[in-house]
Amino acid sequence: MAPHEPLDWKNIFAKVQKHVPLATPTAKPDGAAKPDRAATLRAETGRLTHLDAEAARQIVSHFARPVNVVNGEADYNLADPIVATSHGRLSVDPLPPPVGDLSPANREAIGHYGVHLYLDGLLHLPLSVARELSRHRGHLYLDAIRTITDAVAAELGQHRGGGLSLNNLRHLSTAASRSLAQHEGELSLDRIPSLNPCHAIELSQHASSLYLGQLAGLSSLCAAALAQHRGTLFLNGLADLSGPVARHLARHAGQLHLHAVSMLSEEAAEALSLRQGYLCLKGVCQLPPPQAKWLCLHRGPLFLGGLFAINDATADWLGTHVGSLEIRVSDTITHEQLIQLTKHKGPLRLNGLHTLSVEQARILAAQNGFAGLTLNDLKHLSPAAAGILSRHAGGGLWLDGLTNLSEELASQLVKHPLLSLNGIESVSDSVARILSTHAGGTLSLRRLRGVSDAGFRQLCSHPDIELPTPSSRTIVANRR
Repeated sequence: MAPHEPLDWKNIFAKVQKHVPLATPTAKPDGAAKPDRAATLRAETGRLTHLDAEAARQIVSHFARPVNVVNGEADYNLADPIVATSHGRLSVDPLPPPVGDLSPANREAIGHYGVHLYLDGLLHLPLSVARELSRHRGHLYLDAIRTITDAVAAELGQHRGGGLSLNNLRHLSTAASRSLAQHEGELSLDRIPSLNPCHAIELSQHASSLYLGQLAGLSSLCAAALAQHRGTLFLNGLADLSGPVARHLARHAGQLHLHAVSMLSEEAAEALSLRQGYLCLKGVCQLPPPQAKWLCLHRGPLFLGGLFAINDATADWLGTHVGSLEIRVSDTITHEQLIQLTKHKGPLRLNGLHTLSVEQARILAAQNGFAGLTLNDLKHLSPAAAGILSRHAGGGLWLDGLTNLSEELASQLVKHPLLSLNGIESVSDSVARILSTHAGGTLSLRRLRGVSDAGFRQLCSHPDIELPTPSSRTIVANRR
């Protein structure tokens, strides 16, 4: 597209409406393809390679969606092509003039519906264009931009109401780092190859999620600076985690993601043992007992979703961990290892279990405390194993991997008081009747779509069964 070619919104909307349904889709038979409700609009904006200030102003204006209060609820129009074809979220921050439709009907808007704006083909970002795009209230993706000036960074740092993605930037000045750190939403800089301490100090002032996924190395000084960051920190390119770097990062107060670390040295594990807070080591594929001995001293959520296998000693140590634990195991896990893991003091999520024997169900049903058990990779469950598992008294039971529910299986599982079956998309009338007899706490069926009117009425008669919301048009919100 030429730099000054006006945007043909009528043509864009025609394409959007032709390829993407604007009404909430009805339940589809198993195996039917589901349309990507964001793909068409994303392609139309993503094809733009150049913009001038006027074109940028048009885009921001067309993507602005004021939200008003209707009958005590926040309301926006699902039939609107922008809303219907772009993901977004509700914000109660007001729309700043002159952005958006400020007709009398919208001047009392409580906020805006912040849609994602993908401009992934935009190759250059002049200051005047950055100033207009920074007015957008929603996620802003500029993932083809390789360089920005300090003045442009200052404008982008003022963007509000969503995340800012600059995943093709290869270099930042200290001044640009300072400006972007003022951005109030998540900030993604996943192609920055290295940081010096000055950059790290400036970026540490950012208060939301910070993505630095290309950093293959990190000095102790940079780690010490980033430890002062207050939001979620993603260092997913950092494969070599030395003891000194781990010691600094352990002091980070927000969530810490280190996805590229595959082998954890004992020195690094000892340093991380001092951490209190969320720690994600999803790339760690082996955890010898010495490392497990240190990690079990960590306090807070611990994610070890990439393990191939564990031995008895490792299971013993992890069973003493305090805080939620997410770990990958296999269907061949021994009964002794499973017993040790169920001693864990906190919510327990066991990934990798696709089937469950009667004996395994008996062990898991004896989980201590009231923390909860998640088995979302479980695809097959016999009625006999389900009957034993339904006696689980350790809090909630999440079985969101189950997609089929027979009468026999439903009759057993319905006995559990706090049960999640959010993978079930359709049920027969007989199964709906069984589920409607659920007693105790909560039964979650958030993805249920295929059910007859009679079956749906039966489920609705139970006050503690959680069903999909009847409409995605409204979000409860308090007016400011």
